[in-house]
Amino acid sequence: MMRESWLPAAPRSAALARSLVREAAAKRGLGPPEVWDLMLATTEAVANVVKHGAPCGERGFRLRIGATSDRLQVEVCDCGLFADELDDAGPDETHGRGIPLIAAVSDEFELRPRGPFTRVRFAKRLAA
Repeated sequence: MMRESWLPAAPRSAALARSLVREAAAKRGLGPPEVWDLMLATTEAVANVVKHGAPCGERGFRLRIGATSDRLQVEVCDCGLFADELDDAGPDETHGRGIPLIAAVSDEFELRPRGPFTRVRFAKRLAA
């Protein structure tokens, strides 16, 4: 199963992206804690596109949701360039925690700047 959607690089897209992830997770039989983790990670990834990324022209950003026999994977890709280093967020900072949060709630995490694109991919394992 693979679903690809192009969404506007706008705050309202977070709700639609969460809905698509929730639907895919339900079809794969993920439990509420895993669904919550994927929805939280999706929200953070979309927020990063809106705040720090760049849309891919009129198409916005790409959301891919894919399932294999043992995992549900979400990928968010935009046309912005990502700095190779993440700054640590200080205790009084209002930003800078999204990427570490995505990594913390995911079983698999990958942040890959590729040429003119930035891809964030995260996954949860399916119960055996």
